[in-house]
Amino acid sequence: MEIKSLADIVIAGVLLIGAFEGYKRGFLLGILGLVGFVVAVILGFYFMDPMVTWLDQNVESINMAYPTTAFFLIFLISILLINTVGWSLKKVMDLTILGTFDAFAGILFGVVKAGFFLSLFLWMTKEFDLDWAIDLEKDSELVGYIEPWAPAIIDWIEPYVPEVESTKRKLEEFVEKIKDATTNR
Repeated sequence: MEIKSLADIVIAGVLLIGAFEGYKRGFLLGILGLVGFVVAVILGFYFMDPMVTWLDQNVESINMAYPTTAFFLIFLISILLINTVGWSLKKVMDLTILGTFDAFAGILFGVVKAGFFLSLFLWMTKEFDLDWAIDLEKDSELVGYIEPWAPAIIDWIEPYVPEVESTKRKLEEFVEKIKDATTNR
């Protein structure tokens, strides 16, 4: 395989950064970070409506931004709580021989996580029918390998976490609203 485009260089760079970050954070924090992110997104969508109602009753300005504000508040609180638990566990693990194995397993996990987020980004750009995303896929050797990761992982998780389906549906509705808004200009 020959790297022949800027997209391939960027993808390879992101994967290398993922490996380095995975080594620094370790496997345990990597897993908790990813699970925490997914849980935070699901909780953000799940509790968004009650939070919007609460914001509507208690805050008088920025009412158009209530859904976004509600999602990010719940998301940030969830991430902070999960990361606090993770850092505590990592400190204990680093005191044992498991800390070394944790760091090296983190490299592999860091690459997989970086690949997943690249795949998620590529998947979303295709959902928005962006021309540059289509051109990117034609010019790149690596996009074809990376792009299917997110849809495959999400389809694999879906039977175990029913909220994934409703979250996916809400995202599709959001994409359609944006597409409609841009075509009606």
